[in-house]
Amino acid sequence: MAVNYRHGLSILELIFYFPVIFVSLWMAFRHGFTRSAGWIFFTVFALLKVIGACCYLDTIQKPDSKNLYTTWAVCTSIGLGPLIQACISLLSRANNSIGRVKGQGITPFFFRIPGAATIVGIIFSIIGATKAKNLIANMATSDTKIGLILFLAAWGGLGLLQLLLMSKIGSMEMGERRLLVAVGLSLPLILVRLVYSFVWIFGQNSDFSMFTGNVTIYLVMVVLEQIAVVAICLGVGVTLKQRN
Repeated sequence: MAVNYRHGLSILELIFYFPVIFVSLWMAFRHGFTRSAGWIFFTVFALLKVIGACCYLDTIQKPDSKNLYTTWAVCTSIGLGPLIQACISLLSRANNSIGRVKGQGITPFFFRIPGAATIVGIIFSIIGATKAKNLIANMATSDTKIGLILFLAAWGGLGLLQLLLMSKIGSMEMGERRLLVAVGLSLPLILVRLVYSFVWIFGQNSDFSMFTGNVTIYLVMVVLEQIAVVAICLGVGVTLKQRN
């Protein structure tokens, strides 16, 4: 099989996400590995993208390998999970800064709800991708649909947390307010990524198939969106102060 447009996107992802693994690891060491730090989720996301891209590029030599396509599909499907988790964790860090200045932040329990929805969504997405008898023809299993609905619910929870924290921005440390900017910019980008999956899985629109659909649509609604979210969040993260 010759290298095509879709393989080119995998090459682009390798070029971008391989350095992201090390940048996000450095930030995790710098800011801490706790869940509220969030940077380790970017490492997980970047690893998934690198593994998925490598598997898809390997199909050039092994075009009939179902295992390679399945691995790529799983890495692509569950990628939304750590990305949403990372944004939740960034908001959690911003929330923690409220207590250091004045006032009462949001109860941590409310951050766990969308986080739990994300984890369960990842599980259903993995089951859906591995259970599909024909990935290329039809990945719209009931498990995949449940996983997507849970990701959308988690996104909604993330948006609600963003709005609640915006109402408390005056009680937040000045530097930590940048986190709200990062997540605020990321929310519509993640939504576009979700819309792509919903149109494909629920609408059965062949142009939105990640296997055989329009590659430019996939580039604009999936690849570039996710790259932008990672770039924005890590870019803001580099400017933050270390916390003990």
